[in-house]
Amino acid sequence: MSAAYLNYMNIDRAKLHKVYRYAIDWLFPNICPCCECKIEYDKDFCKECLESLTVYDGKINIPYVDIFTAYCIYNENISPAILKFKHTDAGNSYYAFAYRIAEAIKKSCINANVIVPIPMTKESLRKRGYNQAELIAKELRYMINIPYANVLIKTRQTAQQKTLDRKGRAVNLKGAFAVDPKYNALAGKRLLLIDDVCTTGSTFAEAAKVLKENGAEKVFAASFAKTPKSREERPDEDTTAPEKIFEKISKNIY
Repeated sequence: MSAAYLNYMNIDRAKLHKVYRYAIDWLFPNICPCCECKIEYDKDFCKECLESLTVYDGKINIPYVDIFTAYCIYNENISPAILKFKHTDAGNSYYAFAYRIAEAIKKSCINANVIVPIPMTKESLRKRGYNQAELIAKELRYMINIPYANVLIKTRQTAQQKTLDRKGRAVNLKGAFAVDPKYNALAGKRLLLIDDVCTTGSTFAEAAKVLKENGAEKVFAASFAKTPKSREERPDEDTTAPEKIFEKISKNIY
């Protein structure tokens, strides 16, 4: 069913999406991304896990980004859900993250008119099977009533950002993004970049730079989680820990 037809019929796509979630819940019960207990079809987290999250209230200046926002601090309470989401698209993570990003956006001064997920290379997308930023963007469009488009493409493979310090992250991503030729008319557009986690902001900065060089009027950025300042300046030293965490929680993934 096309978006044009839905508009013609004056159907609220957000309400229609809720009906879809209600129906799909009968086949694939909705679960909390953190503890994996069953929750209602329209919930994002169970009450206990939601209360364990630390809401982000900081401010950072990211080059080329007009406003940045995030919902929570990346810590041990939310890291298992985020790491699981990087290994599988099963479950409720994309809906839950989008729901809370929407809440953060509504509290900010962001007034975007197009949602743009941070892209992956074709090779990485083929290996993983999905782009978590795109899945979040697809859900977010119903929550803030803004369309999404894959405006950006990633032109080359890069090293994992978590292994690099701030300077290395910026160098690693230099020239890695480009605007898809299908979306070259960006003049006057106010774009909202979306990713699951923001560490130093290097990814958002490089993506925003490309968008503004191609005529975007404003570029905003939002992530579900923001790493604490203590982790911004150093590489992720314990690279085996995420795998150990994932091994524990992957047994319960349906």
